[in-house]
Amino acid sequence: MNPLSVVRASVVLLLLGSSAHAQTPVTVQTDHGPVVGRESTVRSFLGIPYAAPPVGELRWKSPQPAAPWTAPRDASTFGNVCPQVVIALFARPDETPGTLRGQEDCLTLNVYTPSGVTAQSKLPVMAWIHGGSFITGSGAAYDGAVLAQKYGVVVVTMNYRLGALGWLSLPALSTEGGGQSGNYGLQDQQAALKWIQSNITAFGGDPAKVTVAGESAGGMSVCANLASPQSAGLFRGAIIQSGLCTSPGNGVTLTQAEARNTRYATNLGCSATDLACLRALDPLKVLTTKVPGLRPASALVWSPVYRNPSLPLQLRDAFESGQFNQVPVLNGTTHDEGRLFVQVASPDGKPISPVLYWGGTGLTVGVANTTRTLARYPYRRYDTPALAFATMFTDAVFSCTALRVNQALSKHVPVYAFEFNDPQAATLMKSPSDLPGLGSYHSSELSYVFQAPIAGMSDPTLFTPAQRTLSDALSAAWMTFVKTGSPAVAGDGWARFATAQGNVQAFTPTGVRPIPNFAADHQCEYWLPLNLQ
Repeated sequence: MNPLSVVRASVVLLLLGSSAHAQTPVTVQTDHGPVVGRESTVRSFLGIPYAAPPVGELRWKSPQPAAPWTAPRDASTFGNVCPQVVIALFARPDETPGTLRGQEDCLTLNVYTPSGVTAQSKLPVMAWIHGGSFITGSGAAYDGAVLAQKYGVVVVTMNYRLGALGWLSLPALSTEGGGQSGNYGLQDQQAALKWIQSNITAFGGDPAKVTVAGESAGGMSVCANLASPQSAGLFRGAIIQSGLCTSPGNGVTLTQAEARNTRYATNLGCSATDLACLRALDPLKVLTTKVPGLRPASALVWSPVYRNPSLPLQLRDAFESGQFNQVPVLNGTTHDEGRLFVQVASPDGKPISPVLYWGGTGLTVGVANTTRTLARYPYRRYDTPALAFATMFTDAVFSCTALRVNQALSKHVPVYAFEFNDPQAATLMKSPSDLPGLGSYHSSELSYVFQAPIAGMSDPTLFTPAQRTLSDALSAAWMTFVKTGSPAVAGDGWARFATAQGNVQAFTPTGVRPIPNFAADHQCEYWLPLNLQ
């Protein structure tokens, strides 16, 4: 089981926020041609191409410039989502699990701005990279309208290539690509960030005030952009949410990926050197064919690869050595990240057995560490194997790896660390019977940050008054960081992270305050020396 391969809602709905009700056309000139968005209390410009469709000969090539246009281009609807397989847990009523959603012509982005902005407005910009284990999701699932209207910022959400279509490494592709392959999704993100640099002024934004942000695979993407020389100068700040940036199994090198994927190409029915055969394959076959090899439960099957021109160093080495794009960082996790993956592993609500818990622990920490980890997290102490696994997975994969990232980055740049901890976070999902609730599960904070629905996950209409106050605090902290490079405001006690103090800001329904015991709460004295790879 790879719980991270089926995270969050992959249901892509056209969210009906205030931007969707805009009635007045508004035209902006981009460097490729005019686009016509909609304006009411906010302006929205949807489905703008930032690169050419990566189809045919452009499949598994670096993003190429989009073709220019002269007639005004309608920007009132989202573009295609990138090809992805429909997952049973999050399938829409009209979808069949295992079928294909999306089209390869998908490299588009969406822009949300306050009403009435001009090229002289020079507003701060948040560039949002969606999560979904690098195999699912889209920019359309995140409505930036509330943030734009409420905080006076520009929000850009983007698509990027997913699964094997975005992350396939092969020797023949590396030869063709000048020494690298596999990070096409990362290059798409960089192309979108370059589009922002060239065009965001016309939408009221300031290209010198761009913050790149993302959650889960999007958070890991933020870490990759921090470490990539090809992202230099494209942003002035970074927000990492639940990023798995140094979690076990996610440091695959180009050489390792090429060897693994050579066998994968054979499984596709093509020679690994026959790029024409591979490029002619149906996307569904490409995305559903099994990738050979065993990997930790926390490993992503498709994700960035390292020791190549776009990512010369693995993330931990880049951050420790200071060889990264040095900007202020806001880095956060949720208190109960792992509970979502119990939900995913048991969609029918059946209890997790001790045997499944033991097996899942072994897949997470490796055989050599299984016995002592089970002793550290005995399921009888946690009442159920499900809660024991969720707690162990939270600590090993998210909380303590985030602490390691804070420790490394803070040697070189300002870092602000936080934890979202709503014990009964608003959710549309049913908790498994063997959990005391989903708590602050992985991705539970997103509706609090965007103050907009996240399809299949949560909706602000579910908030209690205390949760609404929590949402306002968390959302304001993010937007303050986007505006100033620091989330702190006078009197909130939020100091830069310091390794000696291990200080983390906790966002809870009863208030926002610094907590000194984050490492102890997540047993990081056990996990950090273990140094899982």
